[in-house]
Amino acid sequence: MAGKIFINYRREDSIATAGRLADRLAETFGRENLFMDVDNIPVGINFEEYLKSQVAACDVILSVIGPNWLNAKDETNQRRLDKPDDFVAIELTAALVRDILVIPVLVDGTRMPKASELPDSLKPFALRNAIQVRNTNFGSDAEQLITKMREALALGRPERTEDLVLLSFNAHLVATFLLNIGVFLTALAMFFIRSENFAGALAAFVVAMPISFVGGQTLVQNESVRRFGLVICVGGLLAVAALIVSQQFFRVVLFESDTLQGGSFLIGVYFMISAMFFGSDQYWKTPVTWPSRKAKEILMRIANSPWLAGLLFLSSMLFVVATWEILYRLTDSVAAVLTLVGVQLLVVGFCYAQYRKVLAANPAPARPTSPPSKIRR
Repeated sequence: MAGKIFINYRREDSIATAGRLADRLAETFGRENLFMDVDNIPVGINFEEYLKSQVAACDVILSVIGPNWLNAKDETNQRRLDKPDDFVAIELTAALVRDILVIPVLVDGTRMPKASELPDSLKPFALRNAIQVRNTNFGSDAEQLITKMREALALGRPERTEDLVLLSFNAHLVATFLLNIGVFLTALAMFFIRSENFAGALAAFVVAMPISFVGGQTLVQNESVRRFGLVICVGGLLAVAALIVSQQFFRVVLFESDTLQGGSFLIGVYFMISAMFFGSDQYWKTPVTWPSRKAKEILMRIANSPWLAGLLFLSSMLFVVATWEILYRLTDSVAAVLTLVGVQLLVVGFCYAQYRKVLAANPAPARPTSPPSKIRR
């Protein structure tokens, strides 16, 4: 990127969202291309001139606007935007004067300020087209913002990096597993409803909803769901362990067969893998460390290959085989089991298609072409 991204925000209004946005933008554009915090101003420097010089060096200004942005007041009860030493006003005015691209980022449904509500120097700001960013849907909203920035700056699509491929690959596999567990629990709830066991149906739905929610948010790589995802996966692991070890909790002994115990063990293993995915920063922000370069090359080859990646997504069905036998033992219905398998296969196909879309939106870097060989005469 030729210049920098300047994040303009009011600390007491939207510091949390501005910080999350800075982290996400740093992954795409590099932290060296971001300027955010006025704490970085050197001592003894005229802060107004310094801020103007930083703004002038940027290609785009993101103005993060929360619910208190417009009417925030200082200790004398004067509106900050009207004060000549307000950082926010100084930065935006400098950008508007230089005709730098300014994108208002409206947080959680905050409305765009009207021109009549702004100081004279900021009235042109009211005409800038804004974009919404919701903390409940931060991942997809941030991606949309990045796409709009690239379009406006004519940067084109980013090249596919190893970290992006590995994050997307792991995230979509974990999402596939969680969504398929959610499908099974929903099927279980429907069986309980038909059996008029409404307490069991309610319990199954209550468990299915957060698991499905985490799976859906993981599919769009929403980092804000990590802590909740970790809790869900650890809870799932403990629940599977309790089901296998403590058969006395059930009136129907479901885990008497070795195949069902083995399948339940596989579910527990994937819950553990998913918990590691949510709990480890290396899968989200920092390069993954590998015991050998060869292992990373093998995984990258699988992740970038449509056939090998598709086969691995399909093989994730092995980790939910136990759900088929459990449903059959409860319902004694082959049709019910086939329906469950069919829906789970649809989930696998959908998640795989979403993964391929991510890779298609981030093309692989072009291979250098070798110079033509000389013809001997």
